[in-house]
Amino acid sequence: MYKKALLVNENGIEFVGWTTEEFEPKTGELIFNTAMTGFVEILSDPSYINQIITFTSSHIGNYGMSQEDFESNKPRIEGAIGNSFTYNPSSWRSEKSITDWLKEYSIPFSGGFDVRAITTHLRDAGSDMFAFGTDIDSKDLKKILKKAKNIIGDDSALTAGSGKSNLDEAKGKIGILDLGAKASIINVLQEKNFDTVLIDPKTKPEEILSLELSGLLISNGPGDPRSLTQVIENIKNLIGKLPIFGICLGHQILSLACGLNVEKLDFGHHGSNHPVKINGIKKALITSQNHGFSVEGFNKPINHKDYGTIDVYATNLNDGSNEGISIWDSNAYSVQFHPESGPGTTDGLQIFNPFLEMIEEKHAS
Repeated sequence: MYKKALLVNENGIEFVGWTTEEFEPKTGELIFNTAMTGFVEILSDPSYINQIITFTSSHIGNYGMSQEDFESNKPRIEGAIGNSFTYNPSSWRSEKSITDWLKEYSIPFSGGFDVRAITTHLRDAGSDMFAFGTDIDSKDLKKILKKAKNIIGDDSALTAGSGKSNLDEAKGKIGILDLGAKASIINVLQEKNFDTVLIDPKTKPEEILSLELSGLLISNGPGDPRSLTQVIENIKNLIGKLPIFGICLGHQILSLACGLNVEKLDFGHHGSNHPVKINGIKKALITSQNHGFSVEGFNKPINHKDYGTIDVYATNLNDGSNEGISIWDSNAYSVQFHPESGPGTTDGLQIFNPFLEMIEEKHAS
């Protein structure tokens, strides 16, 4: 029997769906994702911690799920909203349905929502914290929402990763500052014959330097980058001392370490078809993105007293927002999008090249 599924924010905005499932109420920042595939990668991406995803695609999970597509070992979202979810997928790769996978981890989901109305609301009013539940009235959901962890000030990235690897064998490897690193990032580096080691984000800069890494990649992750004050301070003390590459949250961390500002976007960029202009490349890259914060743009290069020239490396062609910075004087750069293409096109894979070239030059010297 179908039950009413209810989405409510603190201002009393409500959206109604219908489900046969029962689940405990959850809270999170309600966002919309425009990707038409890559559901498993999205659901297992640690960057979505403390978020409820509205999928704008009509049918969610029609090809099921495969562990080969995992970005982490389980779903990391707070809830999933859609027009319809497929309970009986059709694909030779499918190991089980997405619905069974979500139920296994008690992740609430519901179809029957008017996702166009939700998306329109989020575009007009901006992303906001919502409570999501079945067979519960809006007053009770609002009470739960008052106790929710807001996305502003959310430091979930400190615990979103897999934890420390064996640092005794780190010498010469690429260190990944693990703020919730996607498996696709590690896979790209391994396919290019680079060994990696995961590093806890609370690790002190002196310890990181003592590992004699070939380079440092600051990973993607969830939450508000401005809340990660100690991580930012640590990166300040690492810029210029080894090759550094930042991805998504890592881009924001590197930028904050350089004294740039980060602001909350109205509804963020979540999808796999965002056009980006890279300095020096005479074509647009179609990129995968998932972020609710953005580095404030700047029109001309900045001369930093410690790091050298900081310049815009990439620009979003939809809204002109900053998509990357370069600090070549200090062998560091970053991008806001996901060049590892999990999910999405492979356009961005070339963005790893400067980092890997800097590592090879370091070894040669």
